[in-house]
Amino acid sequence: ANASSNPCRLGTLCPPGGADEGVSVQVSAYCPIQKRGGSTLICCEYITLRGTAAALERIGGVISALMIPELPKFIWWKATPQPDYPLFERLSEYCDCLIVDSSSFVQPEVDLRCLGDLLADRLVVADLNWRRLAPWQELTAEAFDPPERRNHIWEVDQVVIDYEKGNPAQALMFLGWLASRLQWTPMSYSYEGGDYDIRRAQFLGKHQRTVEVELAGIPTADWGEVPGDLISLKLASTNPKADCGTVLCSETTGCMRMEAGGGAQSLRINQVSSLTDQKTEQLLGQQLQRWGQEVLYSESMAIAHEILALGDLGK
Repeated sequence: ANASSNPCRLGTLCPPGGADEGVSVQVSAYCPIQKRGGSTLICCEYITLRGTAAALERIGGVISALMIPELPKFIWWKATPQPDYPLFERLSEYCDCLIVDSSSFVQPEVDLRCLGDLLADRLVVADLNWRRLAPWQELTAEAFDPPERRNHIWEVDQVVIDYEKGNPAQALMFLGWLASRLQWTPMSYSYEGGDYDIRRAQFLGKHQRTVEVELAGIPTADWGEVPGDLISLKLASTNPKADCGTVLCSETTGCMRMEAGGGAQSLRINQVSSLTDQKTEQLLGQQLQRWGQEVLYSESMAIAHEILALGDLGK
C-alpha cells in the first residue's frame, strides 16, 4: 500500500535455518500504474537479503548503507525485541521508528517490559497491537462524557479485563493506558493462574483509594486472527452511590460473563464493534504515514512497565 503512493526502498532480511553460506541478494522494482490517470510512475525498490544471523551481521555496514538518508527509516521487527542481538542493535540505531506487533510476542510480559526499556532509552517505538485498542479506549472515555458522570470516574476502584487466553499484551497495555489517565500508582502485580490465567494488580488511586484489577484469559473455541484480543471490560466501584459502572464487550462474544458478576442493572453496557482495519498489513500501512513517538503510547507503556516490574515474569 505504501509503495503505491510513496517512493521508497524496502529491505527484507530473511535469516533461514541451516549452515552459514554467506548472503544472497535479490533486487527488484515495483512501479504500479495509477488507475486515476497521471503520467508519473511512483516506484519502490525491493532488496531481499538472505543469510544466517551471523552472515547478516557481517554485512551490517552494507545494510545501513542501503538506507536513504533523506527519507524516514522504519524497521519492522517481526520477531520479539532483542536488544542484545547485534543486528537488532545496529538497525535500531539507524531507524527513525521501530515497529513491532506485540500480538506475536512469545513471552508477552517479558517482551513488553523490554519495549518499556527501549522507550526509556528514547528509542521511538510503535506497536501495531496498540492501535487495536483504539475503539476500546474511545468507548471507555465516551462512557464518562455525560456531565453527570464525569466526576464519578474517580470512584472507579474495581476493574476486570477479559482477553482471549494466550497473550495478555493488549490487556496490559489497556491497563497501562487506563492507569496513566486516572493517575493510578502501581502497587502490586501477581499471577494466580487457573483456567483463566488470572493476573491481579493493585493501584493507589486518587484520594488514596485502593484500586483492584483482575486480568482474565478466557478460553475461546473460535480464535480470532489476533492472539489476545480484548473480549470485555468492567469498571465498578465499592461506593454504591457512584455512577461509574461500565461494561464494554466485544460484539462477537457478548457481555454474559460481566453481567453474571451481578449488578447489571446499575451498569452502562456497550458493545465494541469489530473493525475491518485491524490486520497487521493495514495497520502497518497506516503506521508508515506517521513517525515520531506517540506520547499517549509511551505514557501508557511506562505504567505497564512499572506494573510488570512488580511481578514475577515468565509464568
